[in-house]
Amino acid sequence: MVKANAYGHGLRAVGQRLDGLADALGVASLDEALALRQAGVQTPLLLIEGVFHPEELTIAAAYGFRVVFHHASQLKWLAQTFLPKPIEAWVKIDTGMGRLGFAPEDAAQVLKILAESPSVEGPVTLLSHLACADEPEHPLNQQQIKVFEDVARGHQGPKSLCNSAGVFAFPEVQQDWVRPGLALYGASPLNGRSAAALGLKPVMCFHTQLIAVKKLKQGAPLGYGARFICPEDMPVGIMAVGYGDGYPRQATEQTPVLVENMEGKRTRCLIAGRVSMDMAAIDLRPCPTATVGSRVILWGEALPVEEVAASMTHSAYDLLTGVQNRVRFEWV
Repeated sequence: MVKANAYGHGLRAVGQRLDGLADALGVASLDEALALRQAGVQTPLLLIEGVFHPEELTIAAAYGFRVVFHHASQLKWLAQTFLPKPIEAWVKIDTGMGRLGFAPEDAAQVLKILAESPSVEGPVTLLSHLACADEPEHPLNQQQIKVFEDVARGHQGPKSLCNSAGVFAFPEVQQDWVRPGLALYGASPLNGRSAAALGLKPVMCFHTQLIAVKKLKQGAPLGYGARFICPEDMPVGIMAVGYGDGYPRQATEQTPVLVENMEGKRTRCLIAGRVSMDMAAIDLRPCPTATVGSRVILWGEALPVEEVAASMTHSAYDLLTGVQNRVRFEWV
């Protein structure tokens, strides 16, 4: 999955690095698929939400994109639209998430329609999506797996059920295709399991630097709303990052960062006060030798993004996909 700007990592850059290494790349929209083709990516592309308008079917066929069908309107468009060449079709079944997909009892008829369509080539792939795979013990998981297996019984084409969490939680039902998203970028998709425990390493290290270091007196307010009041005389660092860069305004005084001192030693410090659009403050009492220019790791190296997310009632998905374009991306 490289949708949503490759989970904040850069759609084109990630697509180019995975080109030829993955069997297919999943995107959410035609625009994302076209951007990858324009960037020279030749790997097959799957429109995971299908097409949004009849005209998109024609474009998808012209470029050879694979298309997910999840609604009767899309079948109607297929029947009414002349395509320059046949497409490869996937059918999504709603096994219990309640979002996209045909009802299980309609699956056989939908598969028949697509198999008999002159605008479809090759075997049709059957897929669904697990709603609670990040909580492996949730009873809905086994219910969805059973529904999918019942629908897939007798289907001769490929099948796909597992997202990132499903890959780790239910290896016995990985089927023919798996659709790693969050795990692809080195973050844990399972609640209570770290990325390191799953053998994952973060792709992104989001970092900045201190642009000011101040000595504030006991009782001094810090930041918008004066939410943080200095409990004692203390050093405070101001770092060049804020919610305009994708570092959430919801960060709290329990949100960790790693600050490097002049010797390069990393020390865990905490956010102090409300995050601004372009700046945020750090309580430097654990690292009093930090200076202007000291590097600050927001998440990535030695600071898992899921741990940072948990400190502010966010998710790793929110943080990664929220990184904004004005942040400079450097691939090493």
